[in-house]
Amino acid sequence: MHSKYYKFFDTVIRVITPEPVADAEPYSQFLCDECKADFTVEYSFADSLPQIPADAVCGKDVTVFANDNSYYCWYKNHGAEDFYACRIFIGDSRKVILLSEYRNMLWNRVIFDLMGFEEIASVSRKAVVHASFIIKNGNAVLFTAPSGTGKSTQAALWEKYADAEIINGDKALVFVSGGVVYAGGLPFSGSSGICKNKAAPLCAIVCLSQAKENKLSRLSVPDATLFVLRGCYLPAENEEISENVIDTVGEVCGHVPAYKLECLPYESAVRILENELCL
Repeated sequence: MHSKYYKFFDTVIRVITPEPVADAEPYSQFLCDECKADFTVEYSFADSLPQIPADAVCGKDVTVFANDNSYYCWYKNHGAEDFYACRIFIGDSRKVILLSEYRNMLWNRVIFDLMGFEEIASVSRKAVVHASFIIKNGNAVLFTAPSGTGKSTQAALWEKYADAEIINGDKALVFVSGGVVYAGGLPFSGSSGICKNKAAPLCAIVCLSQAKENKLSRLSVPDATLFVLRGCYLPAENEEISENVIDTVGEVCGHVPAYKLECLPYESAVRILENELCL
């Protein structure tokens, strides 16, 4: 068996595989030399997967079954008809079984796709937020909105006109540590392709919408929490995970100012927010 350790701020995940897995970007940025893990996920191959119970919840590509102590997810391979992997959480045990015929598919992306990263993060009181993530003068700013609204555009405008650094074009890890709210990088970035392993204190969450003129307004904590949660993974079949994410996002929004930015895709949108945040 082969082990690797990945670190996300202060959370270490040990990955055990039956065969060596080549290091690849952006995942290799998160490798660490830790020998003590907060979570361990073990991968193996088998000729068959656990049988799906009749009362499992069936989705397009994922089927889920949960009870008081266990959580199973069966995965189809990119919309195929048959399942090729099953993730099993029973208590603190976290295992992933792949069909033997998919042995050549065990690479970094598949490992992270199947491990249930959002669930693991939720246990350590962290939440994965759908947002473009920038750092300016040591402070993190998140732009969150539904896909296609302009998150990546606003991040690119800040890079161009305000000398900001884009850390991730699509995802950010948010959490509270020592009374300080942080945003941290992740190896998942949607179509943007921008992933960096950096973290910084979070100074603002910006909820975007397109408009014919720029307008900035402060959001209440409940409104900000609801907006951010729209882009978070909240599995209906696992109440504990959903509650952890809701609590974490609520705590983050209770500590960090959130704004609604109705904006144009121009430099003027940068300036109105930059002046408000004094960055």
